[in-house]
Amino acid sequence: MSEASSNFGAPGIAERLSVLRTSQPGSAPLKTNTPKRMRLEVLIGVVVVLAGITMALFLSGSSSSPAIGGESATSSPKVDVSNSRLMAGEAFIAIAVDPGNFPPSLLVGDTVRVVVTPSNDGSGSVRGLKEKTVVQSVMPPADMGTQFVVTVRAPESLATAIAASGPLHLSIVKGDN
Repeated sequence: MSEASSNFGAPGIAERLSVLRTSQPGSAPLKTNTPKRMRLEVLIGVVVVLAGITMALFLSGSSSSPAIGGESATSSPKVDVSNSRLMAGEAFIAIAVDPGNFPPSLLVGDTVRVVVTPSNDGSGSVRGLKEKTVVQSVMPPADMGTQFVVTVRAPESLATAIAASGPLHLSIVKGDN
């Protein structure tokens, strides 16, 4: 008896292996395009990474829009060099100011009046300092900060009053010009 008849009509092992060894007529032989496929995948990966970097740079550049103060708060980040010479008894004083505690139109060269408030321990009172100060720079908040830094040119005595104060407020006043 043949091998086919003992398996009740099922093909034998030899017949099954012969089918796998030879290709069927009319069908194309199996080819693997792994090098082409890998190059395509690498190219797609590079394009995705470059798109991500471009998007990150675009978003980080647009996040510098000022929350308050319009262009005036970001257009004057440097000290005015022409007026940077101090007279005897003068100082450059950095003032941390919360948004809303100064006019949004504040610019370099503006004359301002500083208003001090009670400190955290409750000492002091709300009062306007009589000294007029001239704005030297306005820096917007840093990435993690919320306060603007306004540098003013003022008498040295003003530094002590500012340091002992709570939140500060600035008002633009008419200058000596």
